[in-house]
Amino acid sequence: MAGRLEGRVALVTGASSGLGRRFAVVLAREGAKVIVAARRKERLDDLVKEIGVDKAMAVGCDVTSEENVIALYDAAEKRFGLVDTVINNAGVTHSDNALTQSVEEFRKIMDLNVTAVWMVAREAARRLVNAGPDKATRGRIVNIGSMAGRHVIPNVTAYNASKAAVAHMTRSLAREWARYGVNVNALSPGYVATELMGDWLDQEGGQKTIGKTPRRRIMDEESLDEAVLFLASDGAKFVTGADVLVDDAQSL
Repeated sequence: MAGRLEGRVALVTGASSGLGRRFAVVLAREGAKVIVAARRKERLDDLVKEIGVDKAMAVGCDVTSEENVIALYDAAEKRFGLVDTVINNAGVTHSDNALTQSVEEFRKIMDLNVTAVWMVAREAARRLVNAGPDKATRGRIVNIGSMAGRHVIPNVTAYNASKAAVAHMTRSLAREWARYGVNVNALSPGYVATELMGDWLDQEGGQKTIGKTPRRRIMDEESLDEAVLFLASDGAKFVTGADVLVDDAQSL
């Protein structure tokens, strides 16, 4: 039985760990050929072996570099063909509050969480539009945001601002590219028990945060599977400009 993403060529950025790694596995399981990208290529090689070398390829890429992003799409097309599905997942958070954070760190966060997301989306859209309407209407760009884009998480102002920017940029790109048929949506998770979050969740601060949520529990990586698959699939043909919040009521 064919999967929901059979015939699609999907790019997942920030795929070396956490949600990005999970997204790549899930998309491949549903039939997509998957290009996994991150700076740490050695971890991507292990992921490709897990998925299958016939279904996935790894590309080391700094998504804050336009040259790297263009080379990433070139490599993807050479191996699997035109990328029609993008999970724009690369991003970073921080621990410094606004009083102690340096300008350099603030800019670094904005560069990766906002500018790089824009560059990755733009390159995908350019190629889809140039390929003609039949290809462009298959375009699915999913920018990974956060509940922090609409709900203030204390002491991470730069992160909050960057994710709010991702949400509004998603709507803007969806409006701009609607005429071509390219769909652009955001998926905004709440707290998820990933490799990155694991240590903090086990500490007192993390446990207090969980205790304050309406359901007093944390999501696991599988919690986002159905949402990302829907937004990447033909089922989302008429969904564009949406910011899909999956946070188990954490932001309420």
